Amino acid sequence: MIHCAAYTAVDAEEADEAGAFHVNATATRQVAAACQKIGAQLVYPSADYVFAGDADRPLQPVDPAAPLNVYGRSKRAGEHSALAADGALVVRTSWLYGRGGPNFVDTITRRARKVGHLVVVDDQIGRPTWTATLAWAMAELIEQATGIFHATGGGDPVSWYGFARRVLDVQALMASLRSVPSSMFSRPALRPAYSVLDCTQTKAAIGQPLPDWNHSLEQYLRGARV
Repeated sequence: MIHCAAYTAVDAEEADEAGAFHVNATATRQVAAACQKIGAQLVYPSADYVFAGDADRPLQPVDPAAPLNVYGRSKRAGEHSALAADGALVVRTSWLYGRGGPNFVDTITRRARKVGHLVVVDDQIGRPTWTATLAWAMAELIEQATGIFHATGGGDPVSWYGFARRVLDVQALMASLRSVPSSMFSRPALRPAYSVLDCTQTKAAIGQPLPDWNHSLEQYLRGARV
């Protein structure tokens, strides 16, 4: 049972903590109980936001969680709820994009074509992850792994500004792009400054590295469906 339902509106959740915990934690506890009852394995996608973002090296699954915002706290509570079921698997990811919903890649592409100038923060570092990469990694981990694993795009970490630059370059979009610090934007929820997840454990479990995020981005923008 891959439990993908989640409340992911990070800023909105700052004013709706009860709603965030109801969806991300309480509902997960109910799903975990149902899985336990019928003997199904529960797989719970989680997020880099369970960390504080003050590390200076890629974060391992065993590193202490210290969420900065309601979303992160509710997802951490959801992890605990999921792991109450025997054989549960929690897969943390970061900077997710893909078909079927709003995401950073599509937003940058749309605004570049419509507005022509973009301002993006350059002091938040992570690894972008295509939904196809996450789905593949989870499929490889199911039934051979339990506990907490990390699965993101491979390759070098990047800032949101660097990610946006790559989105523009792959599509040869000529919009202007300016880098700014996070302090330029006033948002209800704090974001982790550094949320690079260490995927060494996942690489060992599935026997190969996760695809480089640069290559995955090219596939996504060229319309790949796998």
